[in-house]
Amino acid sequence: MLYIHKRRTPDIVKRKTAEIINTPDSGYSAICLPEDTKQLRSLFEKMPKNEIREALYKEQHGLCAYCMRKIAPQYDSMKIEHYKALSEDKERALDYQNYMGVCYGGEKDKDEKPHILCCDAARNERKLTINPWNKRQMEAIGYRRNGEIFVRGDKGLDSKLVTDMQKDLDEVLVLNGKKDAEGKVVFDTASKLVASRRSIYQSVCTQFERWDEKKCLTKSFLKEKINFLEKQLQGDAMAEPYIGVRLYFYKRKYKKLEK
Repeated sequence: MLYIHKRRTPDIVKRKTAEIINTPDSGYSAICLPEDTKQLRSLFEKMPKNEIREALYKEQHGLCAYCMRKIAPQYDSMKIEHYKALSEDKERALDYQNYMGVCYGGEKDKDEKPHILCCDAARNERKLTINPWNKRQMEAIGYRRNGEIFVRGDKGLDSKLVTDMQKDLDEVLVLNGKKDAEGKVVFDTASKLVASRRSIYQSVCTQFERWDEKKCLTKSFLKEKINFLEKQLQGDAMAEPYIGVRLYFYKRKYKKLEK
């Protein structure tokens, strides 16, 4: 996961939201949740989805807000996710500031058994503690050699928050596939998240070996590589899939070189 800098609401989205809210015939003012969730969703369907997807695509540098897989601003590539579920907050249902772009979580991937879904496909309407818009939380995200994503306990976060965030990663968003009673990954997700992150780690190890052989694995050299990746997370630039994994191991190596 990566920190997402939320941008301002596109004007076309503002206008449509205001139109729906202020039109008496829309029925918006009388909606009560959760019983009127279906009616509220029908109003959400009237929002300018194409423009919303395009804005989220640029805002998130072409990556799923949860797993960092590649997404595109088309209907069959990106789902518009409500961070606070539509069924629990009427005001946020039509609020761009509550939207994220996410992948289909394995729903469209090759059918394998067990077919373990992730991201929004696994979450459904459950509440989240982990938040990609919270920079402090995202700075605590780490990755293990085996491809697991985890929450670091050494970044100053409350221990309960760390536990709750990890639960979201494992049980709500299912970003680590299926685990056994001892916490070991026994099956990857349908979209191969664990294997993909492990592959990035192996790639980084190969790079470090090659750079070390060439005697160029220095702080300044690695800092250039880090800066190159971080530029992909600026403006409307598009980022490589799972970029957060590579950045994590680059930065960890950089800190070791500082000592």
